[in-house]
Amino acid sequence: MKIKDFCNINSSSITSKDEIESILYLDTSNLTENIIGGLQPFELSEAPSRAQRKVKHNTILYSMVRPNLKHYGIMNNPSDNVIVSTGFVTIDIKDEETENYDVHFLFYVLTQNWVTSYLQTIAENSVSSYPSINPSDLGNLNFTFPKIEVQRQIAAVLRNFDEKIALNREINQNLATPDRSLRVVGVHRAAL
Repeated sequence: MKIKDFCNINSSSITSKDEIESILYLDTSNLTENIIGGLQPFELSEAPSRAQRKVKHNTILYSMVRPNLKHYGIMNNPSDNVIVSTGFVTIDIKDEETENYDVHFLFYVLTQNWVTSYLQTIAENSVSSYPSINPSDLGNLNFTFPKIEVQRQIAAVLRNFDEKIALNREINQNLATPDRSLRVVGVHRAAL
């Protein structure tokens, strides 16, 4: 099944009818392997011209530039004023297809190393000045999907691994951060 057959690609952008004054902007460089490095606050009138795409819960983001850099992720309950760069392809499972396709399973399918390598090959053969893909390159990807129950089970296992990896990163960052109180306590205990 092609992605475009059950997903909306780049379905929603800011229009003049939107009553948004300030936004939280996500650029492609601030998202890597589902980790958001930060959202930049802007008044809409002063936002970069690429700040155009709306997102919602479970929107998959995939950078169109240099897929091998892995600037992709899945939005988890973003606020209404989160706007992402047009450098991202946004992918949303169609409402009528949510009982057939699990968004997290789809995310893991699209972010497999062989898929990003394939998309990188397409990008390197593009006619633009830098390696890039088109939304149709993602929309035309064709995969076979198991039944929804199996998709959910596989996605749950992979999400569990991702959560453990994220927790380990957080623990490692905390351990690497010098904390004077811990050193003083450590010295004190050693002296006893």
